[in-house]
Parts: sequence; structure tokens; C-alpha cells
Amino acid sequence: MFSFPNSDEKLKKRISNYKSSFNKEKKTRGYIRDGSGKRYVLFWLYFVLNDLKKSYEYIKWYEKEFPDDVGEPAQKLCWSITLYRLKNIDKAKFMLADLMFSNLYLIPYIIGQDVQEYDIWHCSNYEEIEYLDYIPEEVIKCLKKTEIDWIERTYNSVEFKNIRNRFIEIHHELLNTTKYEKRKKLNKESDLLLEDLKKKYSNIKVIK
Repeated sequence: MFSFPNSDEKLKKRISNYKSSFNKEKKTRGYIRDGSGKRYVLFWLYFVLNDLKKSYEYIKWYEKEFPDDVGEPAQKLCWSITLYRLKNIDKAKFMLADLMFSNLYLIPYIIGQDVQEYDIWHCSNYEEIEYLDYIPEEVIKCLKKTEIDWIERTYNSVEFKNIRNRFIEIHHELLNTTKYEKRKKLNKESDLLLEDLKKKYSNIKVIK
């Protein structure tokens, strides 16, 4: 379990240490491997620190350094709400959808719904219900009521319900399907659910 620094100064020091290790690794290797996941933890730290300017700068840096990174749920929560606080609502909604697909249980947990495990194929431990045991509570505590209300409204919107229901149907099929071509087709459709949303919200990647 990750241990959060207990003051702003210690948060800033942890952030500085992580960034220094990244700079050193890039200088030595020419790229950043980050096998321990510090790139995700930095999202958490900046979010708890509530420095929107630094969070914005870090998101841009992360997108440049890890353009094809899959990410992890708590990181995407911090990312989405940071964009929401920056009034970047369309991009915040897209990232919330990305979060929803990366872990179907986290949003219901945040908005106080009963959390039940789905009878579906989970392709990584990030997607499993047990991930909730590892959520940094410091991040959850930093959510404002207005932000939780926005998460709940968006999550319960027709748009989100439709793509979520289809995502669940697809992954239920994947649980019971072994044929390669069928799985390939289902996975492609699953990926397109998010891609179609990205097309709806143009220029989704670059923060303006």
C-alpha cells in the first residue's frame, strides 16, 4: 500500500525526487522505463497537492513521454477531475469514460453505489474488483461534493449507460469465448467504444 506524505512540503519533496529519478533515467537510457509506476503516483501526488498549474504541466509532460501508455484507474480519476477543475469538460468526460472502462467498480464506489462483481473477463488486475482495496484514500478524500455529483450525473447519463452496458456484454462474451477470431472481433469492438467517444470530443489528447 502506498504511503502518502503527510504535508505539502513532503508532497513536493516526493514529487521532486520522482521527477529527478525520471530525468536521470532518461539521461542514462535515452528513455524512461519506470517499472515501478511512479508516473501514475505523480498524478496522485499532484492531485492531493491541488496545484492545477503543476498538474496541467505534468499531464502535458506525461502525454509526451508515454504516448501509448495504458494507464491505471486512480491516475485516470485524478486526470479527469483535474481537467474538470480546469473547465475542460469534454476532455474530462472522455477521461472519465476511460476510467470507467479501466475499472468498472471505481466510479460506483466513489458515488456510493452498491458494488457487485461482474461476470466478465478482466484482462488485468487493474480491472478487477480487488483493485478497490488499493485505491489511495487520500485521493478519494480530495474529491469535492460538486465533483462527485458531476461524476454521478455523467456516469448515469444515457451516453455512458449505453457504452457501459455494451462493454459489459462484450467482456461477458470474452469470458466464455476461446476462439481467436471471435475474441479479436470482440476486443476490437470494445476498443472502438472509447475511440468513438474520442472522435466525438475532437482534439482530445492535446490540452488547450
